[in-house]
Amino acid sequence: MAALSAFAFAFASDAVAQKAPANQGWQITSRYVTPAETAATYPKVAAEQKASGWASLDCTADDQGREIDCHIFKEEPAGLGFGEAAMALVTKERVKTKDREGHSIVGRRFLTSFRWLAPGDANPDWMRKPTSQDLAGVYPTAAAKRGVDGSASISCQLSVEGFLQKCVVASESPPGLGFGQAALQLAPQFRMTPKIRAGKPVVTDDVVIPIAWKGFREYNAPAGSANSLVLDPPWDATPTAEQVRAAWPANAKDAASGQVALRCGFNRTGGLTRCDVISEIPANRGFAKAAKSMTDNFRVRFTPDQAKDLDAYSVDVPFRFRDPAGPDLRSVTKPRWIRTLTPEGMTTIYPEAAIKAGVYSGLGIVGCIVNAHGGLADCEVKREAPSALDFGAAAIEAAKLMSMNPWSTEGEPMDHLTITLPIRFTWQETASTAPASGSASAPPTTNKP
Repeated sequence: MAALSAFAFAFASDAVAQKAPANQGWQITSRYVTPAETAATYPKVAAEQKASGWASLDCTADDQGREIDCHIFKEEPAGLGFGEAAMALVTKERVKTKDREGHSIVGRRFLTSFRWLAPGDANPDWMRKPTSQDLAGVYPTAAAKRGVDGSASISCQLSVEGFLQKCVVASESPPGLGFGQAALQLAPQFRMTPKIRAGKPVVTDDVVIPIAWKGFREYNAPAGSANSLVLDPPWDATPTAEQVRAAWPANAKDAASGQVALRCGFNRTGGLTRCDVISEIPANRGFAKAAKSMTDNFRVRFTPDQAKDLDAYSVDVPFRFRDPAGPDLRSVTKPRWIRTLTPEGMTTIYPEAAIKAGVYSGLGIVGCIVNAHGGLADCEVKREAPSALDFGAAAIEAAKLMSMNPWSTEGEPMDHLTITLPIRFTWQETASTAPASGSASAPPTTNKP
């Protein structure tokens, strides 16, 4: 299986939100600067403050591959000399005179970046990458039927424990064949060391991971929808936070966290069956056994006409374990809504006071607690606009009718977490007796497993 694929992994530990130079080229570095050369240019002011940093330069190249006519594009932190250090360091670097398409890069602008680490600091590094067999397990059925290779990149946040979270598809090629979703399915199987700054782990944004499926043209795709793999299904029941804490392995006393991915089938009632361990980090500490002990607590949400097809699907279920003795600092930022309000439902709760006042739109912001089924409870009004027209009270009524997936895409229960939810109400003035449309700040529900 290892011969089937080749894949690349990279990360942008200090990503730059930047606009590309005009007439940008895509350079290929032929001679990289050495660690000793980088250390020799470490800015004195930054060294005195024990600060890590980076800088990007906007350059072009001559016909010898030397980077010339460079200007400081961006540096962070600013004012510590990283830009000037990069200008000195770039003279040591060389690029090829042609890009990957064979076009000359001479005279074209491009960006090149350099990074410096203070003593004791560290950038993220890999602890576990998916194997070739893992890639084969999520190879998209549509691509397999066509016999094509593909690639995708995902952009994630790296937690202080080294978990990837809040992942989104950044790119996929060719589009529309499922490589982006396949890359997302691999995310729970990654593990990295966190970024260290000033001796402490910190959250890293914009970790970019490119993955390539190469050599899969001979992969035998399953017929029909058999063994179709599901990502983040709409759960009707999942383990609670208390159950996950109680499952913490006795053999993991020296571990701060654990991560497991299971691949399971569905039975006719929406429960999980035939669960196999895909990955366990760290291994042999009991985390896989703990995850499998909770599989009976999962049940997918489905409609009666879907029951006959449930056993044609399989699902990857991620688990993330945190030391139960530590604090739970999580918050809900991007819930996946599985039940929201329809425009018709919104009409029944649009504030009558606002209608009488001729106000056709408003905002209610409420703070709620997520229950074990993903519903919202104990909601309180945080703010409303305009005030004194009952938009806050209407938002509370709307929240009672909404629910999110109770198990996060990273593999954790959502119950007992708090969420601040803005709900915007609108009313078309042409309505005769009641508000004609409205929307909550969430996407429509889906019932497909």
